[in-house]
Amino acid sequence: MVTLSQALLIALDHHQAGRVAEAEDIYRRILAADPEYADAMQLLGVLAAQTGHGEAAVRRLRLAAALRPDSAAGWSNLAGAEQSAGAVERAVGLYGRALRLMPELADAHASRSAALRRLGRQDAAIAAAGQALSLAPDHADALANRAAALASQGEPQAAEISARRSLHLNGRSAVAHATLAASLAAQRRWTDAEAAARNALAADRNLGEAWEVLGAVLAKLGRFPESLDAFADAARLRPGPSLWAARGTALVAMARPAEAATDFEHALSDRPQDAGLHWNLGFSRLMAGNYAGGWPEFEWRRSDDRAEPPWRRFSQPTWRGEALEGRTILLYAEQGLGDTLQFLRYVPLVAARGGRVVLEVQPSLLPLMAGLDGPAQVIARGDPLPAFDLECPLMSLPLAFGTVVDDLPADIPYLRADPPRVAVWRERLAAAEGLRVGLVWAGNPRFPGDDQRSPRLAGLRGLLDVPGCRFYGLQMGPGHADLADAALPDGFMDLAPEISDFADTAAIMANLDLVVSSCTGPAHLAGALGLPLWMALPFSADWRWMTGRDDSPWYPTARLFRQPAPGDWRSVSGRMATELAALVQRFMPSP
Repeated sequence: MVTLSQALLIALDHHQAGRVAEAEDIYRRILAADPEYADAMQLLGVLAAQTGHGEAAVRRLRLAAALRPDSAAGWSNLAGAEQSAGAVERAVGLYGRALRLMPELADAHASRSAALRRLGRQDAAIAAAGQALSLAPDHADALANRAAALASQGEPQAAEISARRSLHLNGRSAVAHATLAASLAAQRRWTDAEAAARNALAADRNLGEAWEVLGAVLAKLGRFPESLDAFADAARLRPGPSLWAARGTALVAMARPAEAATDFEHALSDRPQDAGLHWNLGFSRLMAGNYAGGWPEFEWRRSDDRAEPPWRRFSQPTWRGEALEGRTILLYAEQGLGDTLQFLRYVPLVAARGGRVVLEVQPSLLPLMAGLDGPAQVIARGDPLPAFDLECPLMSLPLAFGTVVDDLPADIPYLRADPPRVAVWRERLAAAEGLRVGLVWAGNPRFPGDDQRSPRLAGLRGLLDVPGCRFYGLQMGPGHADLADAALPDGFMDLAPEISDFADTAAIMANLDLVVSSCTGPAHLAGALGLPLWMALPFSADWRWMTGRDDSPWYPTARLFRQPAPGDWRSVSGRMATELAALVQRFMPSP
């Protein structure tokens, strides 16, 4: 006669061979003979978990743990079932109980890492994965969980390495493939990221995080209907703040900011102190034209501890718009040159509140400040700060003034080119015939998404064939290298070698009939100078250009030319060329 122990071994053999029905039948027979047989109860619970019967798994594994409370494996299996059922906090506690009984249980450390990651405790997740790997260096799940935590911590290269190590050990790990996809996406390697996400889904069609990352990647690739379908599958399988944040970001890329704001709001209901989510909500509301709701959220950017460079902290209070009553206020640049140029318009308004304004700007902008009203003192970033009573970054001034779309401070020009330099450049350009057009085609390549916002010279090349124009290259920085191999018409002149600073650029612009630019600093300079400006914008442009309009309340002299589809600079340059030819005919008719 077969003993219960022998029957359990037979059942386990069926179980490990995938003969689920046979294994379950024998486990049940054993428990019918001995309802307190802990090993049979535990294995029946494990089988239920493996076959997708979550409630039954938790119930049976709880009974098994009660029958044998000294079994570390029993508590670890129960933790896994609770984790699968969504009770992640409870699972972390149960893993801890298992590990107190058996600290060397690598599987429990690895699974605890996954649970901690889902709770957003990434440092602890990395530490738990490290403990598993110290016990079992080739633990594929620990490597995958470590990779996922590293990706969440903003370390995509390290995450990629760990994910690839995991896949080398277990090429069918859906989690490792999904994490690899996320790490590749963070490095903007979209095609590779799509392939990795699809590999994850080939291993497990029900892995919500794989659908989530696939949706995000497809949005970046401009395949919007496919992206929304992927997010729908993710929502069916794994709704939550991570999904809403990812879909919100994708909806911004689709130029659907109001819908994006709704998703960010949902995410914040679960993560109310997430500075990045608040910032994204502010961005989407501003992009949608909801300035009243956008500025307070945008202010959360100053609470982002992961910002690079770090946000500056002062002991002096931040100015909120109250009367200054003779106090000294420090206004300072915080982000890019274009941001500074755009928000300098507020400096005279601050001075009018009755205080002494100290203005700090990037060194390259310092020569321009002679043409700005309001500041009592202008210093370059990095110079010693004088004494001051209040502080306010330039991009917080719209909040202080309660700025809304229909009431922007748009009195232009608020910057003025230096008259002696204007005279020098007038003489320099006097001999040119035709409509004089300045051209800028690229921004700072270190700016996230610059590859999408910058058409480069090739993207605007069609403009240069419009007859009756004289084109002047104003492009500085790395984008200037586009000229090296370009075939350029006789009507193009590169002025970059003669430009020493932004004051030179301003003086040149003052002698032009039109400035054509991508979304970058010189565009803001032309707008601030009150000069005719045409801007080449991507399909989903920065928040300040909003959506669905070809004008800008920030710059009344600007016209906006938007891509009709992601990446379609040909259409933008084609429309600009048509308009430019008409402009030539209107202002410089043939004799």
